[in-house]
Amino acid sequence: MYAFVSHESACAALRLLSSSGLGMEGLNRWPAAARRLPPVTECLSGQRDFRRDADAALVGVGVTDRPIDLLVPERRARSSGKTARFHLWSRVIPAGSMLEVGPGLLISGPELIIAQLCGAQGKLDALLDAHVDAVRAEVRALADFGLDERPVVDHPLEWERIRRLVAAVTVACEFAGTYRLGRMGEEATYHLRPITNIDSLRRVIAQTGEPQGTQRALHACELALEGAASPLETSLALMLTLPVDYGGFGLEKPLLNCPVDVSRSRGGVSDRDVVTPDFLWVAARVALEYDSAAYHDRAGKGRREEDAVRANILAALGYRVLRATPGVIRSLAGVSLLARQLACALGCELAVPTPVQDLRRRKLYAQLMPRLERDGT
Repeated sequence: MYAFVSHESACAALRLLSSSGLGMEGLNRWPAAARRLPPVTECLSGQRDFRRDADAALVGVGVTDRPIDLLVPERRARSSGKTARFHLWSRVIPAGSMLEVGPGLLISGPELIIAQLCGAQGKLDALLDAHVDAVRAEVRALADFGLDERPVVDHPLEWERIRRLVAAVTVACEFAGTYRLGRMGEEATYHLRPITNIDSLRRVIAQTGEPQGTQRALHACELALEGAASPLETSLALMLTLPVDYGGFGLEKPLLNCPVDVSRSRGGVSDRDVVTPDFLWVAARVALEYDSAAYHDRAGKGRREEDAVRANILAALGYRVLRATPGVIRSLAGVSLLARQLACALGCELAVPTPVQDLRRRKLYAQLMPRLERDGT
C-alpha cells in the first residue's frame, strides 16, 4: 500500500529533511520512469488506512502536523478528515520526482510540489472565469451605448488567484535558495544547499501534463529567483520584481548572492578575489545590500565589518551600491522609496499603478512582509 504525501505536507517534510541530519541524498527516487499513480486499491485512501499504515512513519521523519495532504488517483477516493486530506491527481508523475522515505511512503519532491501548489483550482477557476466573462459583457454593453467608461474591478477571486501564485513562487525561491523555513514558532535554518533550481523546476513541471496547472506552474518558475539566503531576501526580491499587476514594482530581476570576480583588483582596491553582494544587476552595475538585524545580531560585529568592506570594494570598482535595512522594509512607504531609488540607479522608470494595482500592492506587501517577519528582521 502506497502513501503519496503532497502539497503543504510534502513542503513541510522537505524542509525538515533538507535542514536536519536526516538528509535527502540517500533517499531513493520514485518512479523509475514517468507514470501515473497506482490503482486506488494500492493507495491509502481513507482516514483509518492512514492512521494504521502511515501516521507513525511520518511522525518518525518529523512531520507531525495534521491533516496530512495525500494524493489519490480517483475522485471517489477523495475525503477530508482530522488526520488526512486527499487530493485527486490524475496527471503524470515525472520520473524521479518523489522521494521514498520509508516502505511505500513517498513524498513529493520540490518540483512536483510547485506543480501541485499551482494545480487547477476547481471552483475558484470556474467562478473567476465566469466573473471575467461578465465584466467583458459589461464592457461590450457600454460600448454599444457609445460609452468609453470601463469598470474598475478587483474581484476577491482574482486576488486569491494571484495570492496562491505568489505563495508558490515563494516556495520555489526557498527551495532554490540556501535557507529553509522552520515550523511555526521556530527560526529558519541558513547556509544550506539548494534542493532544486529553476531549470529543474521547468523540466519536471512540463512533464506533468495538465495544461492549466502546468502553465500556472511554469509562470511561477518565470517569477522565481535562485540563490536567496533568507526569507526576507526572497520577500524583498519578489516585492521589487513581481509584475505591477500582481502588486510588485516590476523591476528587472537581479542575481541573488552571485559571486563577482574582483581578483584583478587584489592588492589595489580589493583584498580578496571574490565578493558576493546580496542583489546584483550585472549589466547596470548596481548592487543592493540587505542588512538583516536578526542575521547580523547572530553573526556579530565581524559580519557588519565584512559587509562594509564588500560594499566599499564594489563602490571602488564602479558599482552603485544601495543598502536596505529593517527600518526600510518595515513599511510599504520605505519599500516604495527603495524601489524608486533602484529604478533611478538602473536607468528605468517605475510604472504608475492604477487604483486596483495600488490596492494589490498593499495586499502583496501584507502577504510577503507579515508583522512577525517585520518585527524579527
